[in-house]
Amino acid sequence: MIDISVIQHNIETIQDNIASAVSRSGRNASDVRLMAVTKTKPTEVIAALIKSGIHCFGENYPDETAEKIAAFRADPGAKLAMIGHLQSRKAKIIADLFDEYHSLDRLETAEKMETLCAERNRILPVLIECNVGDEDSKSGWHFADDSVPDDFLADFEKILTLPHLDVRGLMILPPYTEDGEINRKFFIRTRNIAACLNRHYGAKLTELSMGTSSDYAVAVEEGATIVRIGTALVGPRNYNRVRS
Repeated sequence: MIDISVIQHNIETIQDNIASAVSRSGRNASDVRLMAVTKTKPTEVIAALIKSGIHCFGENYPDETAEKIAAFRADPGAKLAMIGHLQSRKAKIIADLFDEYHSLDRLETAEKMETLCAERNRILPVLIECNVGDEDSKSGWHFADDSVPDDFLADFEKILTLPHLDVRGLMILPPYTEDGEINRKFFIRTRNIAACLNRHYGAKLTELSMGTSSDYAVAVEEGATIVRIGTALVGPRNYNRVRS
């Protein structure tokens, strides 16, 4: 189990890197949220993160999250977001337990979540997942280049009309690389997509969730408001613990 002093050191390093990145881009450190990705991590790690001042969490596996929910709720200020692909049969867990849904990847799921949230009389903040690398292995609406596809626009306009979903921004997971500079073009593309949607389609997107352990500094330079950090914060994942 990772030591709390290691977690605190990792937080300081990441926050210093974020501060340097926002300085280079003329932004403020308060513009960026550090989200701790705690999938496969035990409740002791979550408690250590909360004790170290982290209040924003991302989880990928609803069943696993349900088993750990008491650890998140121990912090009244904690915000818990679903950041992974959602199977339809797990949607009720999101509606019941999660504060936000950051990986909305298809219209059918949006309509399912609308029904569930209406039944619960709640409004769910969501981010739209854009597959800006046009990768068949990943979820989200596909973007082959900087243009906005017609199929995405048709679905996006429908999602905006759903009264119990609050569409706040975009989320991406570009191709993995250990050199963040390679993904700069995808971060720029995402920023431009959001600007286009705000300018021409009546959207009010303010959140860009982009950047992980290997490329978050570049993502911040290009406008990220949320960076999702797992390995650099709490060490490698333990997939022996996974409960989808």
